[in-house]
Amino acid sequence: MKWEKKAIILRVVTAIVALFGLLVSSGFAAEDPDKFPTRPITMIVQWAAGGSSDLTARKLAELGGNMLGQRIVVENKLGGGGVVGTAVVSKAAPDGYTIGAITSSSITTIPHLRAVPYNPKEDFSWLMQYCNITFIFTVKAESSYKTFKEFVEEARRNPGKLNYSSPGPMSSTHIFMEQLFASEKVKVNHVPVGGGAEVVPQLLGGHLDGAIVTETLPLLKAGKFRGLAINAQKRIDLFPEVPTFNELGYRRFIPTWYGLYTPRGVHPVIFKKLYDAFKKGYEDPSFKDLLARLYLIPVFNDSESFSKIVLTDYESQARDLKELGLVK
Repeated sequence: MKWEKKAIILRVVTAIVALFGLLVSSGFAAEDPDKFPTRPITMIVQWAAGGSSDLTARKLAELGGNMLGQRIVVENKLGGGGVVGTAVVSKAAPDGYTIGAITSSSITTIPHLRAVPYNPKEDFSWLMQYCNITFIFTVKAESSYKTFKEFVEEARRNPGKLNYSSPGPMSSTHIFMEQLFASEKVKVNHVPVGGGAEVVPQLLGGHLDGAIVTETLPLLKAGKFRGLAINAQKRIDLFPEVPTFNELGYRRFIPTWYGLYTPRGVHPVIFKKLYDAFKKGYEDPSFKDLLARLYLIPVFNDSESFSKIVLTDYESQARDLKELGLVK
């Protein structure tokens, strides 16, 4: 009987240990939200180091980390027009220790064109929007193309001769330009890169005939490049000489914003801590100065407003792409 009792006790103890392990692994033993964060946080960036999305994310990581009292480590996860990085965030534990810096294409556009490993409407919570992006189709200043029409006409005369680049394959701007060239029935080769920072030296070196990335704007302002058309609702004060694509007869406009987000399910207390820290980072003069130097337009939207913007842009892109016959 003594051995039987010992065996029963051993089984009970084993079961309790196993149950405790299960509870821990299931997240029931997660840290106290009020004590968050107690270790470094990871920020996933979709594009290559050195581009405007990377630079702004790193600055917010620095400022937000200072507010939270923990280091925020930036990791660049490239590929698929931002899909790879977005998928990493979607699969992360909703504990606040993995967040993302996002551009619009991987959420509002690409999911309508091909299968992606996440649900744009259900897998994420949207922390904040922090800017809008200015995209200008640009050529070298000494280029013979004075207008976008001249560029298109050269492509018509010499199919496949000209090439251009965008922030990356399947990015919103890549898809946008392909639609424009298709409407003109011309073939212009797209050169794939991992981010806008890689485009500038290629355009300067004559390896590209044109480009549509934000990283060209400082050199455009300095007179090294020439702007042929801008993706905007109206001309902007910084480059008043550059016409909009709409003015040129292309009735298309793509949503282009940067923001921060998390996996869905982060504890409200933790989510608010993150939001408050990054909002203060956004308000810091050094961040506003960085946006100005990158020719990005400061636009702040809180979690609720940003969520509505994402959903609206997702639905509007679905309609536009369906009308163009591009939805699979």
